[in-house]
Amino acid sequence: MKTLICLLVFTLTSYAQTNTENTTKLNHTVTGEKVYLVSEVDIKPKLMYGENALYRFLSRNFKFPKSDTFVTEIVCSFIVEVDGTFSDIKVINKIPDEYKIELLRVMNKFDEPWYPAVKDQNQVRCQYVLPIKINLM
Repeated sequence: MKTLICLLVFTLTSYAQTNTENTTKLNHTVTGEKVYLVSEVDIKPKLMYGENALYRFLSRNFKFPKSDTFVTEIVCSFIVEVDGTFSDIKVINKIPDEYKIELLRVMNKFDEPWYPAVKDQNQVRCQYVLPIKINLM
């Protein structure tokens, strides 16, 4: 099992935060206060214990589904709430349903706190796009 974990390397990149295809609001089904884009806030949301905590969590908990299609990138979006939690996780690229289900399962288990986004010195809800590159070595 340890060998398999060592072979699976997740490389998460933040390029999608500035990529033009991911700078539009998605149809999130949450209600309440306005949801901002990362490009609209003064301070972007970030993980309290650093992005490495998320990378390690994904690499340890994501189980590759048995599928004929191998996926090299999963792009998901979620809302970082003002209380440091995240909600309304969506997979936004086209991948097999097995991968979507597994990613949603793993992301729903992740409970590390976030620093929320800040706009005009107020904490705000913010859409966060997370691209996940999958490399098998």
